[in-house]
Amino acid sequence: MADLTARWAALGLPRPRSQPLPEGVRARLAHLADLRDISGPSEAARAGAEFAGERWIRSDLLGMRPWLASDIPAREVVPAVLRAEWTGFLALLGEHGPWVYAPDVRALQELSGAYAALVTAARSAPEAEVLLAAERSFTRGAHRTLLVRLEATPYRQTARAGVDAAGLHDLETAFWALAGTQAAQAHARWQARR
Repeated sequence: MADLTARWAALGLPRPRSQPLPEGVRARLAHLADLRDISGPSEAARAGAEFAGERWIRSDLLGMRPWLASDIPAREVVPAVLRAEWTGFLALLGEHGPWVYAPDVRALQELSGAYAALVTAARSAPEAEVLLAAERSFTRGAHRTLLVRLEATPYRQTARAGVDAAGLHDLETAFWALAGTQAAQAHARWQARR
């Protein structure tokens, strides 16, 4: 057990399962926790100011957008995304999930579905498999922390024969790939219209 704790700590989580998870929150782990319609610069500025203190918003949004400078202050991230991709929806997928910026409802549903698939698979996986998948994802980028974020809570059910580390890693990679593809397509469409 100490070895698992040390490995989680190396991923930035010194105390796994230390954040309480009330039953109502448990049911919403893979549902929209926050949603904002970013229809123009004033909405982007308001959302940027409101969520500037959110730990993951900056890395989640910038990690999928190499065309944006990596040193943009957190408060300016949403306005920068708007300028690069135009209107869309800013959403927090689950209480401990990723921040995303989707161009339309369908794209948001696709991202939500991909994240829900990861949460569902991780819930029934043994801790060792979740940890191994998290370590693999972390090597591909420090912002790829979805399993680490979940592990901060006691979200997992009693381990059953479930998805292994490779399957979990594939689900997390698929989520980020989808987020990156959607962002790149929205950016290309907006650049073509300007």
